Amino acid sequence: MRPYASLTRAADFSRVRRNGRRIDGAALTIYRDRARHDDPASLVGIAIGKAVGNAVVRNKIRRRLAAILDEALVGRTPMRLLIVAQPSAAQAPFPILREQLVAGLA
Repeated sequence: MRPYASLTRAADFSRVRRNGRRIDGAALTIYRDRARHDDPASLVGIAIGKAVGNAVVRNKIRRRLAAILDEALVGRTPMRLLIVAQPSAAQAPFPILREQLVAGLA
């Protein structure tokens, strides 16, 4: 079972973007906010715009980020995250994405 659930509503995406702490990286922008009292696990939203690439590229990045989150969120206190991929994420190797995402969680 994944250590997180997905942000599903546009209002939740907006709230995390507005209230969360912003961490900028070369390939990713991460917005991190505290969990609400009714959040049993971390809630994560991944936003990848069409400027990043076609559907194949966007889904590849989404799968990579999900794999990194599967191991990075284990044992952490619940939080709300919004991960926005920048166009440079399409060429970024997996270790670079992992480094930026783990640094944003610290």
